[in-house]
Amino acid sequence: MQEAYALHEGAFGTAIVLEASANLVSHAHSETQLALWLGGARACAHVGAQTVPYSESVALGVNAFEAHDMVRLDDNGSSLFIVFMIKKEWLDELGQAKDRSFRFPSPRVPIGDALRRSCWRVLDLMISAGSGRDQVDKEVERLLEAAIAASRTGGEAPSVAAGIGVTLDHRLRAAIAHMRAHVSEKTTIDEIAAKVGLSRAHFFALFRDQLHTTPQVFWSGVRVEEAMRRVSEGGELTDVALDLGFSAPGNFSRFFKEHTGISPSIFKRATRAPSPVTVTGIPREGQSLSPSVDAPEDDEGERGHIRGI
Repeated sequence: MQEAYALHEGAFGTAIVLEASANLVSHAHSETQLALWLGGARACAHVGAQTVPYSESVALGVNAFEAHDMVRLDDNGSSLFIVFMIKKEWLDELGQAKDRSFRFPSPRVPIGDALRRSCWRVLDLMISAGSGRDQVDKEVERLLEAAIAASRTGGEAPSVAAGIGVTLDHRLRAAIAHMRAHVSEKTTIDEIAAKVGLSRAHFFALFRDQLHTTPQVFWSGVRVEEAMRRVSEGGELTDVALDLGFSAPGNFSRFFKEHTGISPSIFKRATRAPSPVTVTGIPREGQSLSPSVDAPEDDEGERGHIRGI
């Protein structure tokens, strides 16, 4: 079972607290990601040749387009995370304002007292009825700054003049634009490579050298990105599945879970109507358990509970 406990969308991107009971396949996305383990089954992530073991003292920081996975180390139980998906535009603006780069020099992020306090402040704000979007955004900014500082392996961060993000080969940019424009169509990696005038070998080499991933992993990320957009906008799951080329809703649901950790139906409910119930199952004063208890079955027969932390 996967459960979405809380979700916040702000200027920075998206923050989601989720529980995962299955591994995530290697995937990549266009946002920078910071993931902190909150409890439950132990897990680790692989970023290139590096292994990052989630713990009370270690989080995961992944830059845009870096392929990574999540592997649960315990057979029983679920893993609870808070994950921040940070938009490139927001990071670029922040970098310009502060004249520094906002990229993780290492995927292994040590969690010190400052980072831990910032994480819990974000969680408190996400579930506080009186919290405004600006408050959460400001605290996420502090959290991200603390995380990048903690992951730095030595030396000063490069200035903004050194470049923020990735400068991509024009053929790679064209290939990515083609993927996004034709995300609903059935196509192959060889066909995409041919569209931008590259051989299969050269196409793979560009993805490896500039994005540290493979075209297949990136193509899956584009499809997930589009699926999340359509689901969050209220699209019917069957329509989204068929529009994105899946032969059946069950195949789409499995694909979505393998890349995000939760089913599309639970993600949809979390983005539209998060429940105010706490993790313990004890409601806050004046609130009812009914939103969680009455949650409908998802597309694979699971009961999805959406509970605010």
